[in-house]
Amino acid sequence: MIAAGGTGGHIFPGIALAREILARRPEARVVFVGASAGLETRLLPAAGFAVETVSASGFAGKRLGARMASLAAVPRGVAQARRLLRRLRPRAVAGVGGYASVPVVLAAASLGIPTLVHESNARPGIANRLLARFATRVAVGSEAAAARLPGRPVVTGNPLRPEFLEPSSSSDAARAGTARRVLLLGGSQGSAALNRAMTEAARALGADGLEVLHQTGEKWLEPVRAAYGGLPAGWRLEAFLPRPFDAMAWCDLAVCRSGALTLAELSAAGRPAVLVPLATSTHGHQLENAREVERAGAAVVLQEKDLTGDSLAAAIRALLADPARLRGMGAAALRRARPSAARELAEILFSIERARAAA
Repeated sequence: MIAAGGTGGHIFPGIALAREILARRPEARVVFVGASAGLETRLLPAAGFAVETVSASGFAGKRLGARMASLAAVPRGVAQARRLLRRLRPRAVAGVGGYASVPVVLAAASLGIPTLVHESNARPGIANRLLARFATRVAVGSEAAAARLPGRPVVTGNPLRPEFLEPSSSSDAARAGTARRVLLLGGSQGSAALNRAMTEAARALGADGLEVLHQTGEKWLEPVRAAYGGLPAGWRLEAFLPRPFDAMAWCDLAVCRSGALTLAELSAAGRPAVLVPLATSTHGHQLENAREVERAGAAVVLQEKDLTGDSLAAAIRALLADPARLRGMGAAALRRARPSAARELAEILFSIERARAAA
């Protein structure tokens, strides 16, 4: 059983883990648990996985009333999860993020079912700081997260879909000194701040001969098109990128937020980036994620408070004008990649399952 949901950053790693489990144990059955109103109820069935739901909602960053409602839902969610666990009798439970992880992992621990908790961000959230105290094993995406959780977390990296793990290297264009392909990735919902900055940056960059793929998000596609007032030659807009791994392989430089999954994908692709952390991310975890990548030499950070069309254009120009730096950043990104993350997490699940069976 895998508890995951809320955002693609939790759901897609869960899918990667599920596929690894099935690749190694084709006879296994994997069931997901999420929140009833979450994105998981659409993405998981589309990926071919069964999904059950329990009562769960967010806590961090909410107003007082919403926090009280979230806390009140926990006992109900745990009771629902206990009934679900008794019915399905999973051999092990993994919580990979999202609201539903809390009641499911707590319920599994109360029933003596072995549990694994995985934290993807450099700064763990409230839920995983709690669950780490009850879980059989804890795994994390980075050393920074390991230092912030109790016990001895295992650093596995963040699991990725297999498509991101095809061999990749720094772009041929960067090696040849002709890099000019820029990917702006606003995430599945798009980013108003990134969209605005890129439309403004077009005034400076439009005559530079760049190729730009700008992913806007569904609701922003037409407003962004209008804001451009005519796309520069070589620029194109897409509301959604169903194959983001192809877009990352295509680009010489990415401009994006700094969610843990996006950063893991960039590392696997070996792509340098301009990172603009979401200013309102819980406990500032996106800024911490971004700083960790910047320290590794794989990205430059442009904080949202400093984001304008001019500052974004300057950052893009400076990097594209320095092929040697781009190559070095791409190589640094590849060094951060953890292509075995899904396999390592599956191994941990199998090990705690075997330990329980032997007890």
